[in-house]
Amino acid sequence: FADRLAALEIDLMALEYTDLRALWEEAAGHPPGPQASLLKVRGTQIQQALTELLMQAVGPYALPYDAAVLKLGWQEAEPVGPEYAAPLAASYFDNRKTSIYGGSNEIQKNIIAKAVFGL
Repeated sequence: FADRLAALEIDLMALEYTDLRALWEEAAGHPPGPQASLLKVRGTQIQQALTELLMQAVGPYALPYDAAVLKLGWQEAEPVGPEYAAPLAASYFDNRKTSIYGGSNEIQKNIIAKAVFGL
């Protein structure tokens, strides 16, 4: 777990530096390159990996349930674990779509290949 967490932190820092380089190039008047596609692909991969790691960290406490329904008393169920774990499953499942909207990761990878390798 600690190794995965450290690897994700490194990936996130690398993404931040790539973002800063892209911003610097834009501020310097350079035309946009494949960085936007790279940022989208890696950003979604890191986001999904982080929510997956959060789910792993809380284990069965991340069982999905609707906290709003429980608070309104529409069900007799009690929360499975601590309150901070309640939204993790919904966040995890919601973040699965990030690799699709805004252009699928496969399309973004094709854009990167064309820009970098001239394919």
